[in-house]
Amino acid sequence: MSDRGQADLGSLLEGVLANLDLRTRFREHLAVMAWPEIAGGTVAAHSEAEAVRDGVLLVATDSPAWAHELQMRQQELLRILADRLGPGVIRQIHFRAGLRRRRQRSSRHRGAALRPSELKLSRRQEKQIGEAADKVEDEELRPRVQRALTSLVRMAEWRKQNSWRRCRRCGQWQRVGRWWCSSCSYSGRRRRRR
Repeated sequence: MSDRGQADLGSLLEGVLANLDLRTRFREHLAVMAWPEIAGGTVAAHSEAEAVRDGVLLVATDSPAWAHELQMRQQELLRILADRLGPGVIRQIHFRAGLRRRRQRSSRHRGAALRPSELKLSRRQEKQIGEAADKVEDEELRPRVQRALTSLVRMAEWRKQNSWRRCRRCGQWQRVGRWWCSSCSYSGRRRRRR
């Protein structure tokens, strides 16, 4: 049997994601999606991971007290994230008060999907995902790549339906109603001060 046949599926998936330049984005996406499990039930009830910008996980909390509490536990949470995703994916966590649960309630009334996994993709999107996955030669790996790509597309569609928008500067998704995300706004202020 060839070396390729003996290769671990996980390492093959890592290779495909690296070739498609998706490995970092995929791990960042996992950090956001895994926040409830990483933080624990009580903390997850009062906070929500929003996005990752340049290795910084942005987490919104429903009160300043929760933001302060989680800031005190940042090193512990970073260790858990490093164990889960690998070292260096998340370097810092930024906590801010201002979790907007009203959007979730209003999206239920509009009939929007509650979770990304509940979204139906268009035929065009499914075709594009299928074409990208068909480029993977390994028969066992192909469905996993297709599921990963489907998850990324569903997450983007869910964000569009729930009033998220892309930052005009870096292109990352954000929940706030500004033109720039908090990372770009912060770095822009730092540059102007110098």
